[in-house]
Amino acid sequence: MIMKKAAFISAFIVMILLPLLVGNVFANNISSSWIIDQYTKSRLFVGGYDKEKKHLYLGWQISLKDGWKTYWRSPGDAGLPPRWTWTQNRNIQKISVNWPAPKLLHIFGMDTYVYYHEVILPITMEISDITKPTSILLNLEYMICAEICIPKEGRYRLDIPDLDHIDVSFFQKAQLDRHKALVPTITSGDTLNVRLDTENTLLIDLPADFKPVDDMIIEGPDGLLFGRPELADITDQNRFTASYRGNQAIKGQQLTLTFLFEDGTASETTVTVQP
Repeated sequence: MIMKKAAFISAFIVMILLPLLVGNVFANNISSSWIIDQYTKSRLFVGGYDKEKKHLYLGWQISLKDGWKTYWRSPGDAGLPPRWTWTQNRNIQKISVNWPAPKLLHIFGMDTYVYYHEVILPITMEISDITKPTSILLNLEYMICAEICIPKEGRYRLDIPDLDHIDVSFFQKAQLDRHKALVPTITSGDTLNVRLDTENTLLIDLPADFKPVDDMIIEGPDGLLFGRPELADITDQNRFTASYRGNQAIKGQQLTLTFLFEDGTASETTVTVQP
């Protein structure tokens, strides 16, 4: 009898508390509406904040149907990168998008850099005044491909309370942090040497203690396109050559090199092309 009474009291307490608990969970999920179609679903959400730095941390999340992919910021030989248009923003000074390391897709003799299944692009927003609400409207154009390619467009809105009263979902923070960890670390390029080799070819020398490189991506100013770097000599794992083409001189140009390492990590550095 006592056990039945205790069970009844426990069930009654759960019935009373459950709506409150569920309400709190959803109140903490600061997110735009999901945009869902037969191939993708996507949204913009809040995954953290830092009052001292006046930073708000967001994530653009896309889940793709099996067999479909979308593109990194510099796709390579094919594809289009996402195009961001931020409009009707309030209380925002600066926006920066970070990119988790992509996967290489080599098909039909072309190299492209893509994301499969799901990716969250971390976004840092510098807030003007942490005591005021923040509004965000993002129009995003991107492309997805399988056997065919389809241009997509999403419109995402967020209305966020001031940082003194914001409450972020633990689950959303964990999702964003997991993809932040996949963003290449920024390192100094002082120990790297990039110079002209033969015509339309760069020679890239890495220091002797550099981690084993699985792949390298080169990005430069608009008008310069780069081939995938290859080992100059299979006996030297730290010297690469890369072809380039473009309508401007490459000497003195700043390039961004993204290294994908054999251990699954990645780093990014900026170098200047020497004569």
